[in-house]
Amino acid sequence: MKYIKILWIVLFAGCSSPQDRSESFFLEIDPGQSVQNFGAEGGYKAVTVMTNCAVETSASREWCTPVITPGYATDNLRITVAENVSTEERTATVSVTGAEVKQIVNLTVHQAGITPAVSVNRTAVSLPDGVSDFTLDVTANVPVVFDKPAWITEKAGNHWERGAKTYAFTAELLPEGTLLREGDMTVRTVETFAGVSPVPVHVTQTGVHRTRVIAHRGYWNKPGAAQNSLASLQNAIELGAYGSELDVWITTDNVIVLNHDATYQGVSMENSSYSAIAPLHLSNGELLPVLQQCIDMVKQQTQPNKTKLIIEIKTHSNNTNNKRCVDAVVQMVNASGAADLVDYIAFSQYVCGELIKSNPQHRVAYLNGDLTPAALKTAGYWGLDYPMATLRNNTAWTNLAKAAGLTTNVWTVNSAADMQYFINMGVDFITTDDPQALKNLLE
Repeated sequence: MKYIKILWIVLFAGCSSPQDRSESFFLEIDPGQSVQNFGAEGGYKAVTVMTNCAVETSASREWCTPVITPGYATDNLRITVAENVSTEERTATVSVTGAEVKQIVNLTVHQAGITPAVSVNRTAVSLPDGVSDFTLDVTANVPVVFDKPAWITEKAGNHWERGAKTYAFTAELLPEGTLLREGDMTVRTVETFAGVSPVPVHVTQTGVHRTRVIAHRGYWNKPGAAQNSLASLQNAIELGAYGSELDVWITTDNVIVLNHDATYQGVSMENSSYSAIAPLHLSNGELLPVLQQCIDMVKQQTQPNKTKLIIEIKTHSNNTNNKRCVDAVVQMVNASGAADLVDYIAFSQYVCGELIKSNPQHRVAYLNGDLTPAALKTAGYWGLDYPMATLRNNTAWTNLAKAAGLTTNVWTVNSAADMQYFINMGVDFITTDDPQALKNLLE
């Protein structure tokens, strides 16, 4: 070396003695140490400053701290660099100033940015029946967000933190009658980085099959009620039945009235105006109801699982009247905001086809029993609603329907033995004149 490295204790003495004023002062840094490179994790490195007088140090950035260590002849400048939590590299200048020599020498400090990384403790979540909460352990050194299906929400406290953190989520309960729901979440960085891919998390919800109760023409088998009456609908609601079935016709002036048969007390439903039907009374004293009254009743429910209207559109004498009835019923249901509270059934393929065509999201089941599950699926049905004899004679149809994504209903089942038979078969719904007995059997 050109100069001798001198101990600091000698430097201080030499710089302050009057007899040494003639000495030539100097300040240098080993050229090989003038650039220092650090990783994102930071740390410290020692550099040798060669001088024969006192010096001061400074840095151009607060994350870089230089300190001179007196008494060391070598490695006497310690440079400490804080961790870089950014993905961007950064640079600072460390200056060493000699007072007597009036000279400044600089070092350049380079620090790399972090390499973005995201990891998740699992890529699949399974939620059994009744379980809605789950967590993910995410380790990330850059901010992340979660892309989720609409039925999954984040819980409070899910703000991002660098490093390892547990994030909590909740899934909505499965819709009634749904046995399986699947969706994909992704954990991704807020910014896009080359080489960093979103992490997929597949979420599966499974339900337990439960046969549910449909009250045939309402729960009318109680004092004070009658078939297709408002009282029978109220009874079904109070029982907590899945649905209350009712039968509808359209009058010549487009009023939708409830009645099972084509006539009541000698008055034809589809060939009369409402004025001829309005005075008619049911056996419990009620006036013959109209559909709008039933829609209003189910909309007033406050319980979470509201009883639905299972609207059977009766087969009219011609397709002109069939279509008038379909159009009027669908328009009324939709205008009332009650589409989620209505399932449709009919014996007529024409009626069912018009229902499916008019609004594909409607739930339409076929009653007649002469179409296979495959044919129903092809035609766009929601499910089958078949007589007991049909399902007894075609025992594979229930499983075939389920495999095709169709619901299964059986009518009209009134004995405990028959109820248990179809419960064991695994049908989704049983339509019965004794909904209380079926409910007791299911509980």
